[in-house]
Amino acid sequence: MEYKFNKESRYVTRGINADVPLEIQLFIWSCIDELISSSIQTDYLQVFRFKLEKSGKLSITHTQENPEFKKVIEIEMKEEYFSLNGLTVFVIDDKTHSTALLSNEY
Repeated sequence: MEYKFNKESRYVTRGINADVPLEIQLFIWSCIDELISSSIQTDYLQVFRFKLEKSGKLSITHTQENPEFKKVIEIEMKEEYFSLNGLTVFVIDDKTHSTALLSNEY
């Protein structure tokens, strides 16, 4: 079953609003949109893991379980991104709406 993460019914939790800069929230949704527009089937659960690399860049690993998908993106580090180090964001689609939440809010 393919999930579409409908643009008209996307939500974020308080934790996301508090801990994830808006620019990164929009980046997460754009990664999902890119996956949807590709030939890869989308799973109901999209996972984003953030890690500060020794190079000084922020590494974002986007994965899904079924079918297996993994993409690593490195972006320039900004001061407001330091709090993202070690965070995991889940984006869940239940067919009626999509919600982005921190892993500790699950």
